[in-house]
Amino acid sequence: MALYTVFGGRGFIGSEIVNQLQAQGHSTFVPARDDTSLFERDLGIVLYCAGNGDCKNTPFSVLEANVSLLAQLLQHAKFERLLYVSSTRVYMNQALANEQANLTVCVDDNRRLFNLTKLVAEELCLKSGRNVCIVRPSNVYGVALNSPLFLPAITRNAINHGKVDMYIAKDYAKDYVSVKDVASSCIEIASTDQCHNQTINVAAGYNITAKQIADVLQEYTQCEIIWHEIDFPNESFPITDITTINELITNFTPNNVLVDLKDMITEFTKVLRTN
Repeated sequence: MALYTVFGGRGFIGSEIVNQLQAQGHSTFVPARDDTSLFERDLGIVLYCAGNGDCKNTPFSVLEANVSLLAQLLQHAKFERLLYVSSTRVYMNQALANEQANLTVCVDDNRRLFNLTKLVAEELCLKSGRNVCIVRPSNVYGVALNSPLFLPAITRNAINHGKVDMYIAKDYAKDYVSVKDVASSCIEIASTDQCHNQTINVAAGYNITAKQIADVLQEYTQCEIIWHEIDFPNESFPITDITTINELITNFTPNNVLVDLKDMITEFTKVLRTN
């Protein structure tokens, strides 16, 4: 069995990766913050899931988590292979969402620092001369009870308050991918040397609208959906191209968020009502 070092291994994606690796019998190492042993030991196969997206409140932490520690590892750490978890958010307002597409940063995006740091981190990986690969997951979902992310937040509101305030347009659409699918894909990609210096989208390959999600919530919780008339953000996402991952992973069949949302509602209800 191999040794895997998982940065961000206590986070949403990282903890699922650790759970799957341990279930497969692998050894896992989840470094603590400021662990000085990182540059003295063999890290085996590295999965870099650490990250920060709070550009408004902690911009320097965004840089540190997304780029700075990674740069040190690429320069000084001993490892067999490194997989960096980026994001399909870099495709926002672009014409295409494939791994070879030209990308621009939008001046009116208040989280452009996130996109910039992800792109800098990707380029550092590719220019490092190390054995690396990059994955760009789309919007990751799962049962994360305390998460401020969109799906967990509106599911909590539907169950706890019987209503959901929607501050996005009904036709606002994104690609959603299960945290379990992301974790298993990251492990498979990191475990093969076929993906040297590649960038790979990990996504469902189709967009789901806010209205479709609201309809499921309403059907299974009988909540009220309140659509607010506001100035919606200038955000649109092209269909994410999953040709590359389909070529790399046999029978890649990601879950559908609308199907999983029903199970999420059941799980949320069970846990929230027992607390």
